[in-house]
Order: sequence, then structure tokens, then C-alpha cells
Amino acid sequence: MRRGEVYAYEPVLSRPRQSTKRLIVSADAINAIDEMSTVLTLRLEDEDPGGLLIVRIGEHGWAAVPSIGESLRRRMGERLGAATQEEMEHVDNALRAALDL
Repeated sequence: MRRGEVYAYEPVLSRPRQSTKRLIVSADAINAIDEMSTVLTLRLEDEDPGGLLIVRIGEHGWAAVPSIGESLRRRMGERLGAATQEEMEHVDNALRAALDL
């Protein structure tokens, strides 16, 4: 599991019209620690919700920075692809703006 990869997520409770795709945003040094049960992710929306903190991730959808949170590794399913370097730079900029870094 690496930063920038997109996975299908299997939630405990599914919510209608809520995407189950996740973009991993935690650092690879953290992702490499198997003992950690979670990784940091952004939810990928199927439709553009609009706003400055939304980043298009190819055909996977729109990464919603306000949705940042922990995702359980054991619930991460199939790897669907990965964001490009340019897309991750936009994600990084949106994260810095949202967190005032």
C-alpha cells in the first residue's frame, strides 16, 4: 500500500450515494508499518462536489480533502489504480491549505 494509490473500500455500513473509493494520503513510511491498523485516506467522489479543496484524480473521481480520515487496512479491497504525480501535488496543496501548513 503506497501514498497516491486508489483502493475500493469495504465499509462496515454502506451509505447510499457515498463513494467507496479511497485515495491513500498517509506517508509511505507510515504505510509500510504493518502493525498500524489504519492509513489516512480521502474519499473519492463520483461527481464533482465543487470547491477549492477538491482535486480530480483521473477516471477515479474527485478527492475531497475535507473527508480526510482513517481507513482500516483490513477493509481496503482491490487496488483500482493510482494518482499521477501532478494530481498528488494538487492534493498536497489542498491539504496544506486546509490544514494551514
